[in-house]
Amino acid sequence: MMSRLKRIIASAWSLAAGAGWDHDRLDPSQAPAVRLEPLGPWYYDLGRSIARGDYRNFDGQGIPRRQAQGALVYDPSLVASFSLAHMTSYLLKGGAGDRAKALAAARWLVEHQVAEGEGPLAGAMPFTHSLGGVAAPFASALTQGQAMSALGRAWLLVREEAFARAAVAALRPLERGLEEGGVRARFHGSTSVWYEEFPFAEDPTHVLNGFVFALWGLRDVSLLGLAPKAEALYRAGLASLATHLPAFDSGYWSYYQCPDRARPRVASLSYHHFHCVMLRILSELESDNVFAQTADRWEAYLGRRRCRLRALAAKLGDWR
Repeated sequence: MMSRLKRIIASAWSLAAGAGWDHDRLDPSQAPAVRLEPLGPWYYDLGRSIARGDYRNFDGQGIPRRQAQGALVYDPSLVASFSLAHMTSYLLKGGAGDRAKALAAARWLVEHQVAEGEGPLAGAMPFTHSLGGVAAPFASALTQGQAMSALGRAWLLVREEAFARAAVAALRPLERGLEEGGVRARFHGSTSVWYEEFPFAEDPTHVLNGFVFALWGLRDVSLLGLAPKAEALYRAGLASLATHLPAFDSGYWSYYQCPDRARPRVASLSYHHFHCVMLRILSELESDNVFAQTADRWEAYLGRRRCRLRALAAKLGDWR
């Protein structure tokens, strides 16, 4: 409880001060040292995560872990992010060390993916510890998206079929409903699909950033031509996002999540800025004005002190 209070206070302070975001689009003008068509470096800059030491507690194979519930645990999202961070660094700089780290983490994802026929989590890189109130084991759309992006790039780099098979298998949780152990839900009772970061079947939370991570992974697998269904899943998700983006706009800030029944949660400053970055990327990838216009509006909120103060009050209200 106290750690949650500390997070809320830290988030509220950054909102009041008007500083604290750390998400940046990867500079598209950077010429890669290693070309990896048709994907190339990932979508945003994970170099800060490496520089800050976000990846730590390595095991004997160099795979990062994190502290959870008083123990060191493997977090599949952290491992996929680690692979993408070092793959991007390798593509931009050509360092052999980054290449080795990216591939080692991608191989961990392959080894820890649930095999076909092994129950409702088939295709998932599951969490083996509870997170965000979801009991283990469970699949996460955010994790599946990051894993697809990492595995697709690893396959392009070394053409090991295990990477391609795992990237395609990672689609499966996005095809299954929450009640079947998957991550696929409907947005607020509509026919629109939503890929859930936290798969609460009783009240889907509809987290925005986790959904976009899933879209990026689907786009990557689609571009590789490894599975025609990836394109359909991607397009259905894009249409849903374009339709339901207004639900994530409070009029002064973005929402982190918009559950079916519970009240929406206002994003922290860092996540609000991340939402803007994500929408800018999508608007460039798809030439879609809906994403660009929403990013314009949300970026304007960042520059208005009264908007930050309203968001501050809303974040403090999360404690109730």
